[in-house]
Amino acid sequence: MACLRAPALPARASPATFASKTRKSLAVRSTGGARKVSTNAFSDVNVVISGCNALALALGRFVWLPSIREKTAMQGPGVQNGESHFAAGDARAEEAASVFATNDPAGFTIVDLLMWGSIGHVVGYSALASQSFVDVFGK
Repeated sequence: MACLRAPALPARASPATFASKTRKSLAVRSTGGARKVSTNAFSDVNVVISGCNALALALGRFVWLPSIREKTAMQGPGVQNGESHFAAGDARAEEAASVFATNDPAGFTIVDLLMWGSIGHVVGYSALASQSFVDVFGK
């Protein structure tokens, strides 16, 4: 039977070679002086996202909310065999009043705020992505 041998490993680098490579990779290069860094509170990205959110929230509150509430009122609560789900014995079918409680005269709730804010973010990031695409591939 033949004996199994471990494969031969390549020779290791000497410690001096390793140390010189480490020094070269960790060397700090001089930039020729300190760079000035400035912050910008209102960048183009902030203005675009904030503007799209404001537009979406305003459209949702003043344009679409009345028609949405009207269609929901026309639909009415869910019924089975002529009775509402709650009257038929489903104790969990009653709407949670705390979610829809608001001090807004039109009834703009936290659910509406989150929905229209999300739409504003989607529109804003889509606008930024399309502008970035044009900048990269359009020229």
